[in-house]
Amino acid sequence: MRARLLLFVLAIACGPRERSSDASTLPLADCHVQGATRPARCGVLERPEDPATPDGRKLSLRVVVIPAQSGAVQAPLYFMAGGPGQAASEAFAPLLPAFADLGEHRDLVLVDQRGTGSSNALKCKEDRRTLSERLATDLDTAKLRECLAGYDADTSKYLTPIAVDDLDAVRAALGHDRIDLYGGSYGTRAAMVYARQHPEHVGKLVLDGVAPVDMTMPLSFAKDAQAALDRTFADCAADPACAAAFPRASEAFAEWIDGLGPTGRTVAVTDPRTGAVEEVAVTRDLVALAIRGVLYSPDLAAMLPYVLHRAEKGDATPLFALNLALGDSLEETMASGMMLSVVCSEDVPFLADAAIARDSDGTFLGDAVVRVFRNACAVWRTTELPAGYRDPVRLDVPALVLSGELDPVTPPRWGEHVLPHLSAGRHLVVPGSGHGTTTQACVRDIMAAFLDDAEPDTACLQELRRPPFFVDFAGPPA
Repeated sequence: MRARLLLFVLAIACGPRERSSDASTLPLADCHVQGATRPARCGVLERPEDPATPDGRKLSLRVVVIPAQSGAVQAPLYFMAGGPGQAASEAFAPLLPAFADLGEHRDLVLVDQRGTGSSNALKCKEDRRTLSERLATDLDTAKLRECLAGYDADTSKYLTPIAVDDLDAVRAALGHDRIDLYGGSYGTRAAMVYARQHPEHVGKLVLDGVAPVDMTMPLSFAKDAQAALDRTFADCAADPACAAAFPRASEAFAEWIDGLGPTGRTVAVTDPRTGAVEEVAVTRDLVALAIRGVLYSPDLAAMLPYVLHRAEKGDATPLFALNLALGDSLEETMASGMMLSVVCSEDVPFLADAAIARDSDGTFLGDAVVRVFRNACAVWRTTELPAGYRDPVRLDVPALVLSGELDPVTPPRWGEHVLPHLSAGRHLVVPGSGHGTTTQACVRDIMAAFLDDAEPDTACLQELRRPPFFVDFAGPPA
């Protein structure tokens, strides 16, 4: 299976509440979490794979608790990772130093969702060494079937509504009454579903890059990626240095990608990992998927007008190097089998051909991602969802909804989509941000104030800007 194609699918409270740590029934031991600098306590909670057969096969959930630095007098904060397919202990541990203030008086809890990380990860291993193999856009269904058959798992039981019941079991085992939740990307879906299924245990929600239950991934991907690319070209045209260097950026790109034709062009590309030069068939799908990956990060997207200009002149190496810089790291941590278990049951069955044509026609991405997922899901084991699962999640808990202004996958329109159903919700659009906004110190301060029952000062948002555009490899103009 070409796992890389599946990686970019998709990233109340009334004052302080003490946690009753003496009520914990989950043994924890001192541990080191890779990427984290603070002391941690780790444990494992056993859960039935199939809730309907509690005496059947079991799986072990990894639980990591970062204890409060000055005593836990506030509700613990549980982090829910994106993907779907990322593990909380892997995705968030390196970011914990940035959340130091949040962990002053509250425990931070990272639970690897079933099918990810150290919780029976559903990964599909591939030995892809050459550049052409790492960039391939085809789907090896035979490899996918082999991967599926090799799991010691019933993949139809790795869905969001079951996973959030796991999380509630962890909450109970840790002796927590009410918890606050931070979800990023797919983690926002999981957080909202948890709050719907266990409302009595939810304090506050922070939803960063909303992927609601009725999003129908990957239907919206082409439309949202096109909007992000259009915005990039428009911002380049409004920037004097970028406009001078690339006066026809949008038009030149359209002419080039349309000119690739159905079979593409063979181009010499240098592997950024090995330095080896390979002949690569540069097709429309390959270019489109690479651009979509770059758009996730505004820092990388700041180089997009320049690397596209180079590609149009025959040098595609910089474009694919940018894409691989993000894709290679994601591939190491993403459980693509868990991603398929979620998306193939919760989203793909609800794709309609008319809707695909409506949202894909006229976009640079077209239906490339839809085709990949439909082909993968045709061989994946799926199951029916609980009745009403895809109905809008209606919640009365305080919710802070965050959207990156430049996000190509969960842009602000999805935050607006869920807001009418959050009676105590507030939506903030973060200027200059892409997929995931808490990399900004300003946003973390707002989040901390919200969780601490203080009125967030949002004035700092007005100071945020898109990173300056590169006009060559020397960087932005001085």
